[in-house]
Amino acid sequence: MLEKTAIHYLDEMYGDLEEYTTDDYPNSLFFVKNKKVYMELNLKDGDLWVDDDTIWGDLKDIFSLEDSKIEHIITKWVEDTYKLRDFTPYIAVDLSIVRWKTLIK
Repeated sequence: MLEKTAIHYLDEMYGDLEEYTTDDYPNSLFFVKNKKVYMELNLKDGDLWVDDDTIWGDLKDIFSLEDSKIEHIITKWVEDTYKLRDFTPYIAVDLSIVRWKTLIK
């Protein structure tokens, strides 16, 4: 039940992210809304970097979930909502977040 509730929350809050690509990072698919990056999929290695201040942090803070459960829920949600397969979700590291802030003008 908690998993369904968390996925419903993600749909409501982040279910309308738009895919964004740029020649600057040809191996990445970004998911953005209002000029903010929320996730980045590395198309070469299948790493899905997820923003810790929003998506990942919301699941941790609102639903009190552990990282392994968050990974499971994000995987299911992204597969269903964005039709992606064969990826592994991770908390976005500082380098990604710095790059994200300068990505979309």
